[in-house]
Amino acid sequence: MNMEINKKLLPPQRPSYTDEELERFSVNDLYRMKLTADETARLRAINEKRSQERERKAAEWRKAEQPLVDELRAAGFDVESAWELFNRKEPWNKKERVKPYPEALLILLNHLERPYPDRVREGIARALAVGRGTKDGLAVAISLIAQENDELLEEVIALAKDRLHGESRVLLLGALERSSDPRAKAALMELGTDPELKLEVQAIYRRLERRKR
Repeated sequence: MNMEINKKLLPPQRPSYTDEELERFSVNDLYRMKLTADETARLRAINEKRSQERERKAAEWRKAEQPLVDELRAAGFDVESAWELFNRKEPWNKKERVKPYPEALLILLNHLERPYPDRVREGIARALAVGRGTKDGLAVAISLIAQENDELLEEVIALAKDRLHGESRVLLLGALERSSDPRAKAALMELGTDPELKLEVQAIYRRLERRKR
């Protein structure tokens, strides 16, 4: 009789969690749950598999990024990834005995359009955009370098025409305004019909007209 009473007092057994459910649970969820020995073992196996997958991807990214890393290191930047340039609070800190950070920009730009995995490309973009939003910082970096490097003019023009980059393209127009290359002026005329850029292009033409007087 006592055994029957005790059974009635016990909470009903829940169904065992599936692997799919265990994968979806957050860390906070797992802290609240009382997992069975079997579920704990399966969760440990799931986490081990996740860890191995992260390591596999990290190794894949390191291998893919090696040409960029080799070039940065040859230029005097002691890094293992473009992400290290992004993560530095002061990339130009003299105490670290690294070359001035802006000198890395040309290298990063030269690698930006290569077919790297998305994670590597994100690291390059973020390194270019240190201290600013990614697209805005990238546009500023390209614009500044293009002032001293005519070889980048075609790239600036192509990026300015690509509407996928949105209003960040406005930050590229300064390089076209300052360039004496006929290609820059032709690009400005074409961009003058772009809804997102036309007001800035009109302002550029007014400034150019004032300088002629």
